[in-house]
Amino acid sequence: MKKKTEELRVRILDGAVALFIEKGIEKVTTRELTEYLGLSRSHIYHYFKDWQSLCLAALERFMQQELDDLAESLAGREPHEKLSVLIKYYLPEGPDAVWQLYDSLWRLASHDAAYAELAERNMNCWMEMIADIIREGVGLKAFRALDAERVTRQFVAMLNGYSENLIIHPSPEKCQLASDDLHDFIRQML
Repeated sequence: MKKKTEELRVRILDGAVALFIEKGIEKVTTRELTEYLGLSRSHIYHYFKDWQSLCLAALERFMQQELDDLAESLAGREPHEKLSVLIKYYLPEGPDAVWQLYDSLWRLASHDAAYAELAERNMNCWMEMIADIIREGVGLKAFRALDAERVTRQFVAMLNGYSENLIIHPSPEKCQLASDDLHDFIRQML
């Protein structure tokens, strides 16, 4: 019974994310989600005290899964290769609905403390993953000894800046230029 309960909870969360990606977080309603899943509203509110709780849980699950998937794809690679894989993963070559989900979250975070806390936790996880790669590279003598936290902040600022530009008018050419610039930064700084 407990397994089915958790499966339904996960189905609700994943269904919410699918709609958020399609429409934006703030444009999805409880009614749309219940119709999408073929459930009654009582199912939703059995698992979540309110709509915001569901939204936050769905976003947190989705973002953690993205981090877990990336960490899995980085396992066993050398630090330079890890950063290359991360760049390719992060930068959109074409229209990317997932980036619209993050954009929707950022808009909500600008005026809602609960969304801001979630967004900041997620950003900190990305920063820590990148800092760990840099520290690993320093430890293996693949990178120069330096202030890993500062270089991480600089790298993430560049990564976010390029990704924001690519969200507006993505193209493989722009993505390649951004990737080249980020790799140049890695060569110069690390």
